[in-house]
Parts: sequence; structure tokens; C-alpha cells
Amino acid sequence: MKTRYFALALCAFVVLPAAAQPYPNKPIRMIVSLPAGGGVDIMARLIAQPLSVRLGQQIIVENRPGAAGTIATQAVVRSPADGYTILASSNIEITITPNLQPVQYDPVRDLAPLVRTVTVPSVLVSAGNAQYRSMKELLALIKEKRGKYSYGTPGTGSAMHIAVEAMREKAGLDLVQVPYKGAPPVLADAMAGSITFGVVGLPPAVSLIRSGKLQALALMSPKRSAVLPEVPTFAEATGMELTDFPVWYAFFAPAGTPADITGKLEAETIAVLKDPELVKKLVAAGMDVTSQPAQPFLETIKGESASYAAIFKRLNIKAE
Repeated sequence: MKTRYFALALCAFVVLPAAAQPYPNKPIRMIVSLPAGGGVDIMARLIAQPLSVRLGQQIIVENRPGAAGTIATQAVVRSPADGYTILASSNIEITITPNLQPVQYDPVRDLAPLVRTVTVPSVLVSAGNAQYRSMKELLALIKEKRGKYSYGTPGTGSAMHIAVEAMREKAGLDLVQVPYKGAPPVLADAMAGSITFGVVGLPPAVSLIRSGKLQALALMSPKRSAVLPEVPTFAEATGMELTDFPVWYAFFAPAGTPADITGKLEAETIAVLKDPELVKKLVAAGMDVTSQPAQPFLETIKGESASYAAIFKRLNIKAE
């Protein structure tokens, strides 16, 4: 009998410390909602490495693109709420797509926001050898030969699509949208001249602009970018003001993840985003560090979602 009690006590001694190990005690999956080489992917990989050091566990970055980011989002929503699955996303699948078409999740109810990491300007690009060399020349050409021009975006209802539709409405342009699944194919077709121009988040376009394979005609944002200060804003390039449709990237956990775990992820991510070396890398990639904590970020999501719902109605933008 004494031997039996000793064995039970020994088991308790061995098992309990393992169960009480602090979070995290195994690798973390970071599921990226958009393709490899796109802006969200660049952000996720730049942050994952120093964040893994701070957390003391490997962060495995996994791309699950498709359906305007909703495939990855659904995967995270359905994952255990234990802090070992994180979503790296843009605002497309959080505040835009759910207002455009039915999705199998509620961004506010089913996700726990962690940190809005960066904001990203959208850039209007065309082939490096295109005949037009400025926004004014491009707009004049479109007005002269109506019905002959197309533009590419990372998807219907994306912030880039809305920005061009607002430009089209303001300038009285005749344009046809060609929606793609992410930024890389938009850039490839813009370089090839298969579309007249493309509008994407700046990060995946920076190196192509610098190499001359693409020309950047304007930033669809209220200010110039530190990484390409020579590229004018749309207002500077055309004399027309355009409403800003910001693009942001962020981290989320499944709803129901314990508060001590989401708090740790939030705090450690914000700490990482204060590192000058990481900030330098993010800025060089065309991103502005935002570092917005969970609670104000949630309010941003709610307000932006309501705004997009109204914009879609006004511009008659519908899912294809």
C-alpha cells in the first residue's frame, strides 16, 4: 500500500510541473492570410523572428491565401483558443470582405485583436516602359480613349479597389477592374503591360519600382512614403483630393483565448515594434509602424467596418 501511494505521489510530482509550465511551451503557428511575397507575408516574417526570441518559442509562418483572406481567417477562428495559433492579416478580411459578401465568421465576435502592427500606403504602378510618365498623362489618355483601359487590384472590395473607384467617380473615368488573388500577380501583369495600371500595398512593389521594372505614378494616401519620397501623393500628382482608404496589417487570436495569453502576445509584439532595427526594416519595406494595442484597435475595426458598409452602398460595389 505504501508503495502504491509513493508511486501516485511521484506521478503527481512529475506531471504537475509540466502542466504548470508558463505560456508558451511549444511552437506557435502564425497563419498568413495572403500569398507569400505580399505585404502581410513580409510583415509577418519580419516580426516573427524577433517575437519568437522574446517568447522563447519558434513561430512557424504558414501562408494560407485564397478567398480574399477568408480561408486563413476561418482556419484561425476554428483553431483551439490556446494562444498557439495567430492570424496575420490585412483589413481586407476583417472590415472589408464581411461587408461585401457572406463569410463564415464574425470578425468582432470570433477573433481577439492583438495588435495593429503597421499601416501601408497603396501605390498606383504601371510598366516601367509605359508611354505615360505621370498621373496627369495617364488620366488624359484614359479620357481620350474611353473604354480601352483596365486596372488590377488584389481583389474586389479591397481598399485599393475602393480607392480607384473613388478616383474613377471623381475624375469621370471609364475603367474596368481586373481583380487578382493578392498583390504579386497584379505586379506581374502591370510589368507585362497586360493591364494599364495596378494598385497594391507598397511593400511588395518597392524593389520593382527601384529596379525600373515598374513606375510609381502616385501614392493613394495623404502623405508621401519615407521609403520612396520621390513618389507624389495622388493629390500632389493630380490636384484632386481623394479620401484615404488605409491598408493595415495586424495580428489576431481566436476569440476565447485566455486574457493572460492575449495580454502577453500583445505586450511582447508592442515591445518588438519598439526595436529600432525592426522599425528600420519595416520602414524600408514601405510600412509605417502603428503599434495600436488591442482595445483601441477593436474600436478601429468597428468604426472602419461601418464606414466600408456605407461606401459599398454609395459606390454600388458588389462581390463578383
